[in-house]
Amino acid sequence: MSGSILITGGFGNLGSWLSEYFCKAGYDVTILSHHEHKALPNLSYQTILADITNLNTLKNVLTQNYDYCLHTASHNDFFVDNYEQQALMVNAIGTRNLLEVLHDKINKHFIYFSTFHVYGKSSGKIDEQTIASPKNDYASTHLFGETYIEQFVQTKQFPASVIRLTNSYGAPKQMNATKWYLILNDLSRMAYEKKQLTLLSNGNPTRDFIAMADVCQIIEKMLPLEAIGEKYNISGQNCITMLEIAQKVQQTYQNRHQSNLDITINTDDTSTSQSLYIDSTKLYSQINFQPTQRFEDEINSIFDLLENNG
Repeated sequence: MSGSILITGGFGNLGSWLSEYFCKAGYDVTILSHHEHKALPNLSYQTILADITNLNTLKNVLTQNYDYCLHTASHNDFFVDNYEQQALMVNAIGTRNLLEVLHDKINKHFIYFSTFHVYGKSSGKIDEQTIASPKNDYASTHLFGETYIEQFVQTKQFPASVIRLTNSYGAPKQMNATKWYLILNDLSRMAYEKKQLTLLSNGNPTRDFIAMADVCQIIEKMLPLEAIGEKYNISGQNCITMLEIAQKVQQTYQNRHQSNLDITINTDDTSTSQSLYIDSTKLYSQINFQPTQRFEDEINSIFDLLENNG
């Protein structure tokens, strides 16, 4: 299977994984980015520079048809100044601008990358029937984006679907990546640079994790699905604690370097772990997929990146 594919945010954390994957799979890839980036090595793709919050610019640069679009561009760094306004402009208005320009230019499938945070739940079971109840601007602005998808599906018969992604992990494709604060990246770099691991919590908080390599495979399998405004969860369906993540980094480091690595937790934190299960049966049953565990491989890849750029 192949075809033309537009990847918004294609130099980003997950976007760079998707760009590399679909280039290597033989697709005609175009990356839409809001600024210049260092080239992804040994790959053939086109680049379009544009800010998705500027509708007129998008109209001028997005003039051709594509079989598919993977819309990963978003503003997720909630700790920056004026995050609320920036997230609204990029995640909501930017998504609507793309839909306005592309609604008659996507031939087969437009996939919007939302987040499981739209559910606003940290415990219990979540499936696609769970009512969305966002608790922060990150979640709310992605839900706004989903609403625009629904609008264009209904009024333009736009071939779009939404995925609500949990925490994806994978080694950054380049050293100048902006997502080193993500837990696996952060702990791996901490181990490499400080030779110790320090958790801000007591280690009990849980997260659902899925490998970016799995996400890439899932998305390719999704492309032929009939896009009729469906929503799908993409999860690892297996929550683990922050301490367990730290222990995976610890074990991989010790196996790699044959030296001990201590883990320190925050003993003042009295929080307890909550059971959370994010069900992806709806999608996985349609595409015949089971998520894998790739923590050790990705931790080693992060160490490789750090050592090669040290």
